[in-house]
Amino acid sequence: MNVRLLFILLLGSLGSETAAAQAGAEDSNPYFEHEILTSAALLGVDYSPDGKRVVVCGLGRDIVVYNVETGKSLLTLKGHTDDVVAVKYSPNGRYIASGGVDKALILWDALTGELLRKNTEHVDYVRDVAFSPDSKRLASAGWDGQTLVFDALGGQRLATLGTARAAAPVAAYDKAKTNKGRSTNMTSVDFSPDGTELLTANGDHSLRVWDTRTWQQKYGLTGHTDEVWDARYAPNGQYVVSGAWDNTARVWDLKTQKLVYTIPAHVSDVWGTAFSPDGQLIATCGGDRKVRVWDVATGQLVQDVSGELHTAEVENVVFSPDGRHLASVSRDGSLKFWRVPSTDERMAAYANQNMQRWARKSEFEKTDEYQKRMAKQDERRKAFLQEGRAKMLATYGNSANWQSFKLGEYSADTEYFTLLSPLFAQPYRLKVPPREAEAFRNAFAGAKYGEPAFEYQNDAVMLRTATMSVTVEGAVRTYPISR
Repeated sequence: MNVRLLFILLLGSLGSETAAAQAGAEDSNPYFEHEILTSAALLGVDYSPDGKRVVVCGLGRDIVVYNVETGKSLLTLKGHTDDVVAVKYSPNGRYIASGGVDKALILWDALTGELLRKNTEHVDYVRDVAFSPDSKRLASAGWDGQTLVFDALGGQRLATLGTARAAAPVAAYDKAKTNKGRSTNMTSVDFSPDGTELLTANGDHSLRVWDTRTWQQKYGLTGHTDEVWDARYAPNGQYVVSGAWDNTARVWDLKTQKLVYTIPAHVSDVWGTAFSPDGQLIATCGGDRKVRVWDVATGQLVQDVSGELHTAEVENVVFSPDGRHLASVSRDGSLKFWRVPSTDERMAAYANQNMQRWARKSEFEKTDEYQKRMAKQDERRKAFLQEGRAKMLATYGNSANWQSFKLGEYSADTEYFTLLSPLFAQPYRLKVPPREAEAFRNAFAGAKYGEPAFEYQNDAVMLRTATMSVTVEGAVRTYPISR
């Protein structure tokens, strides 16, 4: 059945005029792709690592896995005894973890839906869950003020961060709406991309970074003026984005442990945040029913992709693994998929916002001077586009995990290894003499990268040149990366 027709039929109880108006709004929104409608409010969402499936949870106890392309329900996971607040795929795609109001942390088989392990060591509801990059550890953030870390397969508890506090009536879970908690609660948890750190967001307005070897706190990040509700690492592990009840999202540089900039993200509380896989965009969602996309290079708004299409609070948002799509879940019962703005649209948004400021007439500016200035609009817009491009290229090396190359085949005839990257569509090459090729391949995992230069081509940022240094036969050798 046509998705749009399905939408109108399911909204029939709202009246044909309302349904038709909503369908018309979808037609006019260039970012809306499709949706899956459910009968219950949705609170959590995650993509499978291959991007073919999506898992959602919310009111109603059941967790459902859908085929992204067809919208067909593939699995229903039953085992929670109350609403399910958080759900995540493991990086290897074999498991799903969930946490809920029943204080349970459950590990599921992602292919069969079998319940593998149920843990109820939290004394209040489980607010968030996260797998380590190797899928071997599982962490949960609780309303009881604890983050618990377990061996994902064996189930043994590896660490307890924070102090357990029994459920408090004043901070009780409310089915009808998302409530603030208390200063001792933990609201989100995330492993760093290299697995050496664990990030928690907290009710005391702070973020904390923990060492996963010692489980001791390394440092804290402070600046939010209300409860921090969500915090996520950038794909390269150098930055963190956090969203809070102070209506802002904030980006932090972990090298300096300082705030980079504050995003005036929403006119209500910010409930979900996410970095795009290439680290160039941030998505936020919140109590104002909006899903917005922001530019990491500038901190400026790229696009409000949702418009008015969500009709209730948006609880969570996640990018697809290929970075081309964005999924959001709302208390209106819908899982919506959005097209992610292109690089061209990022630059256009930067130019448009700067043009708006530039075009304002000052009260002290003469009319004829203003008119002369306006005659140069095209020239000024081109300059802003060039400026935006320069900013994006300048920050790409720090914000993108561009070093994530995989070693491909070697040709002894040409003396080149093929390098493959999830960020760049075309393969790259590395010239290595045959006598060094085997040692190079064995040492590739420890490669160091340097001297990157980037360029803009065909609506995408590309690596132009870089170097790779590898220790071969006891000596450090540096090789140029080329196309």
